[in-house]
Amino acid sequence: MKKCSFLIVGVILFLMGCGNNGDETIDSTDAEFIAIVQLEQDLHIYNETASEPININDLQLLSNDTVFSSSSKAWEVSFNYKDGLTNKTVATNAVAQYSVDPSGKITATTHSFE
Repeated sequence: MKKCSFLIVGVILFLMGCGNNGDETIDSTDAEFIAIVQLEQDLHIYNETASEPININDLQLLSNDTVFSSSSKAWEVSFNYKDGLTNKTVATNAVAQYSVDPSGKITATTHSFE
């Protein structure tokens, strides 16, 4: 019986060590918030040298397009102009896109503000 008790205690201790390593997993709302903060910073940098600055209020979050990508293992968060155009002749899917991993770190950024 003592051997069985030691075995059970050993297994419990082993399993406790195999638990979550402390990384929190974020949801789509958290990923969108992180991306919005980064978008504001990127726009600020862009607007410092742009001949035609972009107003943050002219952009919108495409929340229906926020998905978790199994290939990149990250939330894909997209933004577009509210009118859906980057210029008068070309419609675009997204003016800015951010990949936010489950820990909340931005792993990839793509934007075409011009």
